[in-house]
Amino acid sequence: MSNGLLLIRRRRPIGEPGAAEPTAQGEIVTIDGTAGAGRLALALAAAGVAHGDMLQAVVPPEIEIDELRTTDLGARYATVVLGSHLVNLPDAERRTAHVEAAARHVAPGGALVLEHHPLDWAETAADVEPTPGSSVGMEAVRRDPPFVSAVSVYDVGGRMARQPFTARVLAEAELEAALASVGFVTVRRLSPTLIEATRGP
Repeated sequence: MSNGLLLIRRRRPIGEPGAAEPTAQGEIVTIDGTAGAGRLALALAAAGVAHGDMLQAVVPPEIEIDELRTTDLGARYATVVLGSHLVNLPDAERRTAHVEAAARHVAPGGALVLEHHPLDWAETAADVEPTPGSSVGMEAVRRDPPFVSAVSVYDVGGRMARQPFTARVLAEAELEAALASVGFVTVRRLSPTLIEATRGP
């Protein structure tokens, strides 16, 4: 068991830092530290979730569901965080496979944290200009509740990359059901977009 934190997130379209190394799980790569996860690392710190010892499992969007269902990084973690791009997938079967993979890596007595888009995002999503440097923006936002479609815009030192996506905004009850499906129950809401859960009785 590791006392650290495992962050499971979507692979960036601009590539990962040089420390990324393939694991035995095919398309999934692991990255030590917070490189490539600055936004979420800051949100976790603000919510009081320690992340000094972080390992990231970086998942490509096209990964096969069967591979997700058998992914095992060989360790269990005190805290596992599943990023919103994997929680708010429109495909329910793929979303469930991600939640199951995250739950599988939680150590006994550990916590599963779901990051999700704001509950009202299907009504409030709007274009966001990226700030030069290494920030993420959004353009071409289309709202069709409960879905939001847009193009993420990455500006990394003047190098631009765009990644279209569609997300399904989940209601509180749907997030609770996703956790219950893997035997977890909500302990507390860490922020408007972070839920902490532990295994149920």
